[in-house]
Amino acid sequence: MLRHAIVLPLLAGLVLAQEESAQDHDLWLQDFAAAKAKAKAEKKDLLVDFTGSDWCIWCKRLDGEVFAKDEFKNSAPDNFVLVKLDFPQDETLVTAEIRAQNEKLQEQYAIQGFPTILLMDHDGRVYAQTGYQQGGPGPYNTMLAEKREKGAAFKAAVAALEGKTGAERAKAIDALLGTVEEEVADNFHFDLMKEICTLDQDGKAGLLEKYEAKVKQKELERATNEAASELRKLVGEHMQNQDGAKAIAALDDYLKTPKSKIHEQMALFFKGMITMDTTGDAKAALELLEKAKAIDTTSLIAQQIEQIMPQIKAQEGQGGGK
Repeated sequence: MLRHAIVLPLLAGLVLAQEESAQDHDLWLQDFAAAKAKAKAEKKDLLVDFTGSDWCIWCKRLDGEVFAKDEFKNSAPDNFVLVKLDFPQDETLVTAEIRAQNEKLQEQYAIQGFPTILLMDHDGRVYAQTGYQQGGPGPYNTMLAEKREKGAAFKAAVAALEGKTGAERAKAIDALLGTVEEEVADNFHFDLMKEICTLDQDGKAGLLEKYEAKVKQKELERATNEAASELRKLVGEHMQNQDGAKAIAALDDYLKTPKSKIHEQMALFFKGMITMDTTGDAKAALELLEKAKAIDTTSLIAQQIEQIMPQIKAQEGQGGGK
């Protein structure tokens, strides 16, 4: 079965969540705006933990092996305001207001998995990313200190942007992006890359060639991911209820007025996968995938279809056609 290609699996942890003490609860803030204000007032950075506290095994291990230890609790708050953005299965663990805030921040920072730990300045600009690491609180504190030291260069580069325009600003932004790891720049500072392309249209800063292709690729990835996210929401409940017919009906209705070629291609891709998953009709699924691929044979969706089709063709050869 290929349902994993379109439906996020329901993950369940095997380790019971540890109860937080009142002290731990006070140590970690949930209100992001309040945390930024506190960080600014205390001249600290933000350590933001995107977590699934009651189901994510690696989140629980990070909590138990690092965050719950006195060595971390006595050190990290000297330099960071700690923020826990929780996505629990138990809806009573966070208020409706906090849940809405967390979902918005998950989208804003394009969080794909848990735990994700982001280190930010007090305005919420990311300068480092990490997650679970073995070794306990000592090595974790050392790693945070090293990343925070590098973050000082990032913050200085942010300050250096003040008052700069045109080619000089483009160069200053390029210098800023050079203070963080490439993954961090790609994931969290795409808007700055776009700004360089806008500022250097005449090529005077010598940076357009460096960033233009990357910006175009990232824009395509974002559009593709947004289409996929929209369609997962459209069919997710139907698939969880194992009602493929309703999911396909929802996609058929969506395909009457798709927002773009990317959305149309993604919807056909989803329909092909759901058809295969729920009916086993490999022939019909392949026809839908071929139709989707033909919309744009160079797209990211087409590349994924190319990877999946051999699996379906193999099932067709084993009697999976209708």
